[in-house]
Amino acid sequence: MNLDSHTIQTMNGIVIALCAVTFTLNTAFKRNDTASRLWSLASIVGVMIVLLRSSGSTEPLMGWTVLAGNIGMIVAVSAVWSGARRFNRRRASRQVIGLMALLTLATVGATLAEGLPLQLWAGSVTLWLSVAILAVLGALEFVRGRLQRNLNGQIVAMTLAVTAVVAAVRAVVFLVDGRAGKLFTTYFATDSASAVSLCLVIIGTIALSVLRAEQAQGSAVGDMTDGIHSAAGVLSNTAFEQAATDHLDRGEAAGLTLALIGADIDNLPEINTAFGRIAGDEAIARFAANIRGSVPVMSLIGHRSSGYFQMLVVTDSAESARDLTEKLQVSLVEEPLREAALIRLTASFCIASTGDHGYSLSALGFAANAGIVAVKAAGGNAVALDPAHDDAAKAAPPTTN
Repeated sequence: MNLDSHTIQTMNGIVIALCAVTFTLNTAFKRNDTASRLWSLASIVGVMIVLLRSSGSTEPLMGWTVLAGNIGMIVAVSAVWSGARRFNRRRASRQVIGLMALLTLATVGATLAEGLPLQLWAGSVTLWLSVAILAVLGALEFVRGRLQRNLNGQIVAMTLAVTAVVAAVRAVVFLVDGRAGKLFTTYFATDSASAVSLCLVIIGTIALSVLRAEQAQGSAVGDMTDGIHSAAGVLSNTAFEQAATDHLDRGEAAGLTLALIGADIDNLPEINTAFGRIAGDEAIARFAANIRGSVPVMSLIGHRSSGYFQMLVVTDSAESARDLTEKLQVSLVEEPLREAALIRLTASFCIASTGDHGYSLSALGFAANAGIVAVKAAGGNAVALDPAHDDAAKAAPPTTN
């Protein structure tokens, strides 16, 4: 079966449009983070390019459709690359922005340099070489950082690598053979490019969709584990419970006072909703790092879920544990979250001591949880001793000198 040029381009446009719609809707309703928004931007720009090309092929060719289509191609590939950088938690540097701007200006200049009215292939060589450069950088980004061991990231990298090779070879053949040459018209003209684009768009969209779904299923950093540790770098909930139970048993035998400090990040769901899950992940990772740098070296740190942490420390009294916790509270607000419009991170804390609840981890955990609920109900961002300690302090006889 032979497909004519119009049929191939129509199929290509329909596939790109469907991929863009499904991907963008999923971004809007399920995972509205920076990486997903950038990838959605790429798909939307792809639809715009199809519409521009269709407009230019069915009506008297208008120069602005060629120019806008060339710019859109640069924007689309740049968005895929930038999305991968955000997924890997890398910010756009001046060099990256400068490179994108330089390639865009070069493409615009090469397109306009051929004079008006613009023809279909105006600026094509510069455009294809620019796409090749951006696709190579995107492919490299998809095989590093968090994406390094992800199969779907490698699939996207392969797709971008093929895109880079095709674009570069197409530019070389166009220069050597000319747009009317047999080699170019047979293998690298619009029909062939549309067929290749069709395959690459389908593969890339599926891989990106699965990649984003995997990230969403992983939820926040606190819901993922790596061996006995959570992804935040401290003990997972199961590992913490086992180690804490052993420490409490040994502490009871040695007559030591221990305190369980519960800590829950304030407004984490709101951070995820307003700024995306990457901002929430940054908050969790920052919180874990502050805890690790603040509590005594031999203390246990556990990650119960999402933004909820527990620390088991040896202390002289609940008041001493409170001093330690207040230092941790202060350290949280010293540096703002970069992914969340520079807001300051706060948390609610509650301390349960073995002097009030014995050496049962479940009793200590219940007391700490109840205290955190009370702190959050009062507005959060505070350190409290559990109510049992306050009641015991009130019931204790006053000391005399």
